[in-house]
Amino acid sequence: MKILTLVLCCAALLLAQGNSAAPASSQTARAVGVILTIDPDTRSLTIRTDAGTEMKISFEEATRFLRVSPGAKDLENATTISMPDLAVGDRILARGRSGAEPGSFLATSVIVMRKTDIAKKHAAERAEWEKRGVGGVITALNPATKEITINLGSSSGSSGGSGGSGVKTMVIAFTPEATLRRYSPNSVKFSDAQPSRFEELKIGDQVRALGNGNEDRSRYTAEVLVSGSFRTIAAVIVSHDAAQNTVLVTDLATNKRIEARLTPDSIARRLSAEIVQKLAARNKTGGLPDQDPRDLQPLIEKLPHLSGADLKPGDAVIISFANSEDVSRVTAITLLAGVESLLKTSTRGGQSVNLGSWNLDLNMNVGVP
Repeated sequence: MKILTLVLCCAALLLAQGNSAAPASSQTARAVGVILTIDPDTRSLTIRTDAGTEMKISFEEATRFLRVSPGAKDLENATTISMPDLAVGDRILARGRSGAEPGSFLATSVIVMRKTDIAKKHAAERAEWEKRGVGGVITALNPATKEITINLGSSSGSSGGSGGSGVKTMVIAFTPEATLRRYSPNSVKFSDAQPSRFEELKIGDQVRALGNGNEDRSRYTAEVLVSGSFRTIAAVIVSHDAAQNTVLVTDLATNKRIEARLTPDSIARRLSAEIVQKLAARNKTGGLPDQDPRDLQPLIEKLPHLSGADLKPGDAVIISFANSEDVSRVTAITLLAGVESLLKTSTRGGQSVNLGSWNLDLNMNVGVP
């Protein structure tokens, strides 16, 4: 959500700044990213841009620094700061011109969002989704009324869960100002979700919605809805490409090879015995009444990060990813190793893997800012 917040206000901020400064030349450019290093002696810093590249930004004596709150629509409440107020991890939007050397930039003005402010806003937004959000899989579409019906998944927020192992359905309508977004095929970032329309929704899509429901949670009015088509597969590691940060796996259900790319946003973990036991119990019963799947998310995220180099040929994994046109190349949302005891195989013919209700549980970081 950090990137989305900055992108949403960039246009307004630049317009406001443009109104208070001299007209920009045709060579004026901008750079957006997160501060990696700061060098006060040379009046410069480096950022990692949203495109993933590193850029060196230098400042003039007259460079103007302004601090804004995440979500600000203009510069009315901006605070004038100086370079010493910058910190590693802050996000900046710099205006200026490209430097003489490749990957360099000379800034005439810098808009700053502090890392701590972004973290607080992110936490508040996530808490709002947890409190008022629901999630599930679309089972029916009503184009005439612009409503959808979903089976509430076990990954729904507390306001929408069924509270038991039975399947509960919910009809979702939309406010007149509702925002619909859809995940990009090869991105796991909430901020990369693109504006969408009701007509793009499909039966089988996984959705997360933010809004309000009626007393028995049978109907819900969404203010925001994010949709996407996701798959979860059981697979076996074939090889790892360190240069590309990809793993080649064999899908146990189809026996086909799939290349899965790991990104900084991917949740890659080797499950502990405690979590394996919880998932096994959950998969066996279809969801335990006293087991909130959100309790598993912090447990999984606290485990040490798993890199592709930690995986060996023959390791069993469960991978969750967004569907794309090229099913042989995917970006992993979640990759879990240490799952050998969880995978059930048929004793007749080929292997048949029972993933139970994990399809939604493994996409716990999807649909939430």
